[in-house]
Amino acid sequence: MSAMEGSWSVWSALCLALALLSAGCSAKQEKNNKCSVEHDVAIVGAGISGAYSAFKLKEDGLNIGMYEYSDRIGGRFYTEHLPDVPDQNVELGGMRLINKLHVLLQGLIKDLNLTEKVLLYGSDATYPSRVFRRNVSMTSEQFSSGDIPYNLTSEEKANQADLLRYLFRKLTGDSLDNVTEESVFDLTVPDGRKLYMLSTPEALSLVASPEAHSYLLNGNHFNNPNTSATDMVYYYFGSHGRQKYTGDDVLTIEEGFNQIVISAVDQFLQASRSHSIEKNMKLEAITGKAGKYVLQFRRTVTVDDETIELHHRESTTTVCAKKVILALPKYALSQLDWKPLRSKEYEDLLEGTFVAHTSKVFMSYENPWWIDQARYPTRVLDASGLGEVYDWGQSNLTGHWTLLVSYTKQMSTDTEWALNNGLDEGQIEGSTGGLADMIAGPDTVLPRIPGSVVGANRVTAPLKDYLYERLALAFGIPRCAIPEPVSSIARFWVKYPFGGGWVFSRPGYTFQELIKGYRRPSKNDDVFVVGNDYSARDTTGWSEGALWTVEQMMGEYF
Repeated sequence: MSAMEGSWSVWSALCLALALLSAGCSAKQEKNNKCSVEHDVAIVGAGISGAYSAFKLKEDGLNIGMYEYSDRIGGRFYTEHLPDVPDQNVELGGMRLINKLHVLLQGLIKDLNLTEKVLLYGSDATYPSRVFRRNVSMTSEQFSSGDIPYNLTSEEKANQADLLRYLFRKLTGDSLDNVTEESVFDLTVPDGRKLYMLSTPEALSLVASPEAHSYLLNGNHFNNPNTSATDMVYYYFGSHGRQKYTGDDVLTIEEGFNQIVISAVDQFLQASRSHSIEKNMKLEAITGKAGKYVLQFRRTVTVDDETIELHHRESTTTVCAKKVILALPKYALSQLDWKPLRSKEYEDLLEGTFVAHTSKVFMSYENPWWIDQARYPTRVLDASGLGEVYDWGQSNLTGHWTLLVSYTKQMSTDTEWALNNGLDEGQIEGSTGGLADMIAGPDTVLPRIPGSVVGANRVTAPLKDYLYERLALAFGIPRCAIPEPVSSIARFWVKYPFGGGWVFSRPGYTFQELIKGYRRPSKNDDVFVVGNDYSARDTTGWSEGALWTVEQMMGEYF
């Protein structure tokens, strides 16, 4: 038996044992009882929006149950620690907040007695941030206003320092100095169409040369025909984009970002004996009516961060609740069997956004080769094929260094995910939310490289080789000069329940119709939807957005 086959056999045996155990528990719990438990409120999802919902209700004297698909609390907040840099928080998901802008999150952090600190990665005077495009390395300043490997027109070159604003001003005839979530949908293009009816690439193609189009969109996460042009305009020129802040305003959490969720859930559980959480439960369907909803769950098993569903006679359980909070990502919500979600109106709302795949790969080393050996040393890099690269710092315990080797989105994530799992890119669905659940178990396709974590977050040789080829070019060193990593971990936000890292609006939809429509799928039902995927565009993509949706929901319905 090969090592790979042995790994799979162990994993299969463990899953089978856990499945049998779960079946026994399920049978015992549900014997002669349609509803295993009845709640005043059921909260489905133990990410930041579910945790904040529970935290807000913890003193209300209600019987509240939380349910989580996997064995992990945190959702898109996911802090890990590599063995040779145990004092470093490796943030596989959410990792930062902006001081005085993300006020809801900062208020929660204060209530939980957690510690903010400046997120130390970043450029400095000695090693300025760099951009790598078309096999040319430039400082960020050079990329913005100096010589670049793009043949811009004379008009575009004269406005290079603020080219995106210049082109959208030219396109819309608006100064873009006071763009709001409402006014952005009044912007028009010369042929009379509303800007929000166009995709970002389509809109720019109306005023930009092909070279300027590539210059602005190569590596930009708005470079997708499914992304509304208003998403890009509001991101850069809306109220959040107009805020001025420095590197000292970019904060993280000393204890780890996932402790925000874990601590909120802990306080919720400690507040009352009528509060509970059950993990490894996938919500499949909702029936019933106001005052008594019946939630059907399927039990799951998680091994090394790989969660599988159990399919046998006693693997389902039912829970009843007077009210339901669905703190689910859009990808999971779209697969839930509940009649109001299948209405033409709500399905159209769900179609109004798509989920962007995202990923991060971290590796640790004995020395910072990207500084000591590179022809183009830097601590922050934006590179084609890699996305963002960050020097994550040095361990105070071991002296080893950590590099966020690749933080990327959409098609670049798809490429890396396919490589890491021995798949052809043609086997995946594309970049509009959720890859097929193709992997039967850890290490069943490709073994992990030495030092990699096991399971779903492993790093395999094809991915490492792909990244190393691009790192060598971007830093200007031979491929053989990059040492093997001491340890490594990769997180791909592509599969159920997340489907991706955040959402973008599609052309033809306005922010307000999406945001207000998502919150309560049926006006006759006390079933509510919260989460970052349904937040205002000032906060979308940030954890602040998830908290904002909870505040809006609580203010209206609780």
